[in-house]
Amino acid sequence: MNRSAAPWLSSFAVLLPLLLLLPASLPAQSLLWKLEGKNLSAPSYLYGTIHAICPDDMRISDAMTEAIGNTARVALELDLDDPRLVVEMGHFSFMPGDSTLNDLFTPEEFTFLENWFTDSVGMSLTPMNNIRPLFLFGLLIGKVLECTPKSYEEVFMAIARSQGKETVGIETPEEQLAAFGTIPLREQGTMVLDMLTHMDSTRAAFRVLTDLYKAQDLDGLYRFMLDSGIEYGRYDAALLTARNHAWIPRILEIAAEKPTFFAVGAGHFAGESGILALLRKEGYRATPVKN
Repeated sequence: MNRSAAPWLSSFAVLLPLLLLLPASLPAQSLLWKLEGKNLSAPSYLYGTIHAICPDDMRISDAMTEAIGNTARVALELDLDDPRLVVEMGHFSFMPGDSTLNDLFTPEEFTFLENWFTDSVGMSLTPMNNIRPLFLFGLLIGKVLECTPKSYEEVFMAIARSQGKETVGIETPEEQLAAFGTIPLREQGTMVLDMLTHMDSTRAAFRVLTDLYKAQDLDGLYRFMLDSGIEYGRYDAALLTARNHAWIPRILEIAAEKPTFFAVGAGHFAGESGILALLRKEGYRATPVKN
């Protein structure tokens, strides 16, 4: 999921060393950041996405499209054109062995879920009885947001295609699925059950998340995700921190090859182990772009 923009200063040469020493959590309202320095021959850009948002809340700014136009390719968390993606997702979507949803839920809980999916989603859980609960979120997000959601990744893919630019992935499907696989199956089931049994509060939480995103409040988003559990905050070590550290050398290698527009979840940006702080620790400049 994936914040901020900031003041830019005229006496740049004098103040830059001080700015680089400021805390990484310094509020700066922007989702779009310019990456420069060291061995980069031209700037690359970093954009914080939200993976599902109602079309009316989606904003494609001039600065965003200009940044894509000024780069040679687009890099997403995953290469969505990679044929391995569907195969790996298909394999991972099923629970191991003979496990089923009936093993994770009491009969009463399963009946509740079955009735909810039948009445609200229009499909029965029975044919999907061996699917990992994590994959049920994709079927539920439209009901939570009360719209047919879109993703920025889809938009960026379309822009890249229209400009004849390649898209690449920062991590492999196996790596991303392994990270999400650290959430125990029972815990995944509890997340789904809690989401549906407390739908009003679930929707309210997602509205807060959307409002923080639209405000480009990266720090607020990061704190909200960790505190609320809406983005599996209890597993941030595997889902955010470890992945951020693994991404940094890859981002820098990709950016060194050619200027690139990177788009990853906004939740990866803030904090001491966020990609902005980690890039600065490597000696690169990450500065917000008015968006």
